[in-house]
Amino acid sequence: MSQFSSSVDLAKSSNRKKKMLGMMTAFGECVAAEAKKCAFSPPFYPDDYYILKTEAERIAAELNIFVWLEENEEIQEENRVMWWVMYKFEEILDEYHAIRAKGFNPAYEFDEFFDLLSYGYAFGENSENVSSRIRKKEDTMGTVTHILFQPGDWPLPPDSRKND
Repeated sequence: MSQFSSSVDLAKSSNRKKKMLGMMTAFGECVAAEAKKCAFSPPFYPDDYYILKTEAERIAAELNIFVWLEENEEIQEENRVMWWVMYKFEEILDEYHAIRAKGFNPAYEFDEFFDLLSYGYAFGENSENVSSRIRKKEDTMGTVTHILFQPGDWPLPPDSRKND
C-alpha cells in the first residue's frame, strides 16, 4: 500500500468527515442486512485516508462486514480519489475485482457496477418474482459533488486516467 499524506487539518474537515462516516454507516447497514450486495464509501481524497481509516474500520467491525481500500492507482495523482468497498461475502469482493480487471472503474463507468451495488437489481430468495428497475437515472452523484469535493473535482475528467 502506498503512503498517504496526513496533512489535512482535522478541525477543518470535521463536518465533512461526519457526513462521510454517516454515509458509510448507512450504506454498511444495507450491506450487513443483505439489502445490498456491496456498497462504496463516498469517494475521498488520498489526504483524507488517515482521517477516515480508524472510523471506517470501526464501522465495518460493528456491522460485521468488511472493507477493502480502492486506491485507484490508474487515476493520475492530481485527480486521484479513493473509496472503501464494503461487502459481507468474499465472492462479492471477487466480483468487484473481476469487473475492475475488465478495465472498468466506478469513477468513469459507474453503470458497469449497478448490479454489484444492487441498483435497480433484486437478488436472493424469490428475486425472480421482482421486476427491478431504476426509477430515475442520474449522470453523477450530486450529493457527493456538492458536499464532499472542491468545485470541479467530481466527476473526474475523462483525461484523468494514466496513459500506460
